[in-house]
Amino acid sequence: SITAWVLAIVVLVAQVICFSVYINGATLVFDSDKDWVYQYVCPRDNPACRITSDVGGLGWIFFAVFLAVHLLSDIVNGLKLVWNAPRYGLSWKTCQCLFGGFCLFSISALALFSSVVYNVAISRSNLELIFNTVILLFVNDLDEKM
Repeated sequence: SITAWVLAIVVLVAQVICFSVYINGATLVFDSDKDWVYQYVCPRDNPACRITSDVGGLGWIFFAVFLAVHLLSDIVNGLKLVWNAPRYGLSWKTCQCLFGGFCLFSISALALFSSVVYNVAISRSNLELIFNTVILLFVNDLDEKM
C-alpha cells in the first residue's frame, strides 16, 4: 500500500539523519566543536604521554557481539532480498524486492559504520562503549517499531 511505502521511506530518512548526526559528531575537524575525545594526554612538562582510555578487550567483545546479534540478520536478509529479486522477472515485485533489500542492507551497513566510527571517537570506558552501541542500535530498530 502507498501508506506503508511512505511510512517506510520516512523512517528510513529519519534513520539516515540520525546516523549522519553521529558520524558528523565523530569527525575530527579542528575548527569546529565535535564530540571527538582524545585518547592521549601529553603534558607540557613531561615528554611521555599517557592513555586516558579505559576501554578494554571485554568492552570491544561486547560491542562486536551486540552488533553481530542485532545487525547480521538485517544485513543477510537485505542481501537475500536483492539476490532473489530477479526470480520474479521484470515486474513491480522485483522492483520492490530490490529497493527493500537495498534499503535494509544500506541502513544496516550505515548503522555498523556509525557505531564503529562514533565509538572509536568518543568512548573512553567499557560502559560508554556499550551505552553508545545500545543507543545506535535503538536508532537502527526504529523501522521495526513503526
